[in-house]
Amino acid sequence: MRDVTEAHFLHQRQGLEPVFRPPVQNPTAMAWIPGREELVACARDGSMHIIDPVLGTRVAHKDLGEVNVLALHPDRKRWLGLTRDGEWMVGRFGGGIEHRGKTGFVSGLEGLWVGDFAVYVGDTANQKKVDGVMEPVRELVILQDGVQKARIEVPARVMPLQGENNKLLLARSNQAGLEVVKFGKEIKFADIPGTQHRLKPCGAFVLGFTSTGVAIWSRAGGSPRSMRLPDLTTGDIHTSGAFLGLGTRTGAVALAIVNKLDARARPHLVKAFDQPVSALAFSDRGRWLATGAESLQVWTWEDAEE
Repeated sequence: MRDVTEAHFLHQRQGLEPVFRPPVQNPTAMAWIPGREELVACARDGSMHIIDPVLGTRVAHKDLGEVNVLALHPDRKRWLGLTRDGEWMVGRFGGGIEHRGKTGFVSGLEGLWVGDFAVYVGDTANQKKVDGVMEPVRELVILQDGVQKARIEVPARVMPLQGENNKLLLARSNQAGLEVVKFGKEIKFADIPGTQHRLKPCGAFVLGFTSTGVAIWSRAGGSPRSMRLPDLTTGDIHTSGAFLGLGTRTGAVALAIVNKLDARARPHLVKAFDQPVSALAFSDRGRWLATGAESLQVWTWEDAEE
């Protein structure tokens, strides 16, 4: 029997197994190329790396700045990056930076592709009172071919989602669950107090983080599955919807089985790093989980009854 300090067990199932550590220091954002077993990782020194588990690692770009949000287009040619100092950029693999500019945002950045539109949101330095509490003013920007098509104010912690037929949706968590509305000239959310969840789109799902745990919604909204776990920094859901990967401020990572999540679930944490986990991403082919802190670690896990 394996030593449980080397691989965690959840619900009596075998979990994460370390595979290799690519030579990338201080990764800040990462994503797997859609339909390929190739990982794109951005590092604190401004470099972008492409990692093939078989062929190795190569540098794709330098001097990008500290990219904290990375979104890859389904065409596997274009990428959207958002940096810590408030810059956006659109580039091509095998090419240079096509477009770049300033976001004007100071925190809360997230971005994705919706068809040929690059969409990102963030919090400005301005504040307004919401339900008696001062909140940062949040805005959403839509770009096409590097040209800004729209910039609008949205409610606090709202997150963009890609809907069917490349329609833009907006999601917000409130005390009744996750509310999803269509983007349009008038954006109307229910008059229900919002929650403190920090939302992240994950394929067909939406993750929500707080200081004490994580929630998972489908894109249809409604009530979530949830689990208590303190000090969470990041997470991702496998495209199958079966597995949840998590990273913490203590440098630990965990793999949980989504259909086993409840308030009593306690995934065993693997101490992987000495610094907080800054990025985490599942591949959509095979069983690969990439996690990053002071270095980058790629994991796999054994087949299990789900």
